Amino acid sequence: MIAKYRDFLQGILPLAVFSALWCLLIRHLSVQWTVNPQYSFGWFGPVLCAYLLFIRWTDRPAPEPAKSRGTEWLFWIAAFAFLPTWLVEQPNPDWRLVSWLLTLEVVILSLCAFYFLGGRSWLRHFAFSICLIFSVIPWPGDAETFVIQGLMQVAASVTAELLNLFSIPALQHGNLIEVKTGVIGIDEACSGIRSLQATLMVSLFLGELYRATWLRRLVLVLLGVIVAFLCNVGRTFLLCWIGAKSGIESLSKWHDPAGFTILGLCFVVLWGLAALLVGRPPRLQPSKQSTLRPIPRGLMIGLGTWLLVSVVGTEVWYRAHEGKETRHWSFDWPVMKEHFSEVVIPERLGDERHGGSWTDSDGSRWMAFFVKWVAGPPRSRILARLHRPEVCLPAAGYKLEADRGTITISAKDLSIPFHALEFDYDGQHVFVFYCLWEDRREAGEQPRIRDDWDHRLVGLESVIFGERNLGQQTLEIVISGYATPQQAEGALRRQMVSLIKT
Repeated sequence: MIAKYRDFLQGILPLAVFSALWCLLIRHLSVQWTVNPQYSFGWFGPVLCAYLLFIRWTDRPAPEPAKSRGTEWLFWIAAFAFLPTWLVEQPNPDWRLVSWLLTLEVVILSLCAFYFLGGRSWLRHFAFSICLIFSVIPWPGDAETFVIQGLMQVAASVTAELLNLFSIPALQHGNLIEVKTGVIGIDEACSGIRSLQATLMVSLFLGELYRATWLRRLVLVLLGVIVAFLCNVGRTFLLCWIGAKSGIESLSKWHDPAGFTILGLCFVVLWGLAALLVGRPPRLQPSKQSTLRPIPRGLMIGLGTWLLVSVVGTEVWYRAHEGKETRHWSFDWPVMKEHFSEVVIPERLGDERHGGSWTDSDGSRWMAFFVKWVAGPPRSRILARLHRPEVCLPAAGYKLEADRGTITISAKDLSIPFHALEFDYDGQHVFVFYCLWEDRREAGEQPRIRDDWDHRLVGLESVIFGERNLGQQTLEIVISGYATPQQAEGALRRQMVSLIKT
C-alpha cells in the first residue's frame, strides 16, 4: 500500500508542479495577449506546444540514463531565479525582459525534467515542442518598432501604388492612406502587421509537425514572412477600395472580418507550402517504451516548495503595502480659449479619456490628449505604454527631427516630467510634450518617458516599496506655431500652471 502511494505521488507531483509553473507563465503572458492586439495570436501558442508534446510523446525514444550532474545545478539556478523574477514582474508586467527571463526559467526547468526522465534522447526529442513558446513572447520594443513600422510603411506605399494603378486616387502619409472619402489607417496607424508574428509561429509549428530539416524550416519561415506581407497588402488594398467606394464609415464592419480572413488564408497557404517542401508528415510509430525513469523526488519536492514560497511570499509582500494613499493630478481643460473643440478618444484606450484642441492668444495652435487608467489590473500599465508619440506619430506621417530628452515642469508643488520631441509635418515644426505618470506614494522622481534603464531603475524601486498595479495616466500636448523649441517649451511652462489641478 505504501509502495503504491509512493508511486502515485512520484507520478502526480511533477505533473502538479509543472502545471502550476506553466499556468503562472501563461497568466503573465496572457496580459499582453489580451491587451496588445499585436500579440492576440499568443493564445494559440500553449495549444500548439501541447499538441506537439502529445505528438512527440506517442513516438518517444527509449529513455537513457541521465548522468550529467551539471543538469541539477542548472535546474536549481533556474528555480531560484524564479523568485526575484516574479517579484520584479508584479509591478512591471510590461517589461519585456522580465517576460523573456520568466519564460527562459520555465523552459529550462521543463527541459531538465525531460532530461531526468529520459536522458539526452528525450531532451532532443521534446526540446522544440517546449521552446515554441518563445514565439509568442513580445519582441523587445526597439526591434518591434523597427521591423513592424518599417514593414507597415512599405505596405502602405505598395497599397497606394496599387490603388492609383486601379484609378483610385490615393496619397500616402506614413502608415495612413488618403483617399477621396477620407484617411484610412493601416491597423489604425499604431499597430503592426499582426499576422507577421502569428505566421512566424505557425511556420515553426509546421516545420516541427512535418519533421522538416533545419534548412527547410528556415525556408518555410522566410516564405511565411513573404506570405504575411502579401496578404496584408491585399487586406489593406481591399479596405482602402471599400473606403474609397462606400465611405470611411463602412470600414467598421469589414475591419475584423478582413483581419481574421487574412490570418486564415496565411495558415492555409503556409500549410500548402509545408506540404510542397516536405511532403506528407511522417507516420507516427507508437512507442513501445512504458517504463519511465522518475524525476528525483528531492528535486520535485524542493521545486514545489520553492514555487509555493515564491508565489505566497510575493503576494504577502505586495498586499502588506497596498491601500496607502498615492499622489495624482489631472488636467483642467481651457474651454474658454478661442476655437476650443473637443477631440474624441476611442473608449478602448483608457478608463478616463479627454482630448481637445484650441488656439492660444498668440496664435499658436494646441492639442492635448489626457488618458487615465484606474489602479488595479496590470493591463493599465501596459496600455499606458503602448501608444507613445515617437512610435505613433511617425506612423501618421510625422517625421521625428529631434529628441530633446526629459524636461521637468513645476506646477502646483509637483515636478512633472515631459519627454520633449520635435517633429516635421508637411514642412511645419510641431513640438510634442509627453508625460507618463504613475500614482506612486512618493512625490519624488517619476519614471522617465523613454523605455531606458533609468525608467527600469524606478521599476525596480517599486519592488522595494511594494508598489504594484498603480494608477497610470498620460498627457500628450502637441504645439505648433512657434519657430523654436525654446519658445514652445516656455509657452508650455506658462500654461501648465493653470492647466494642472490636484
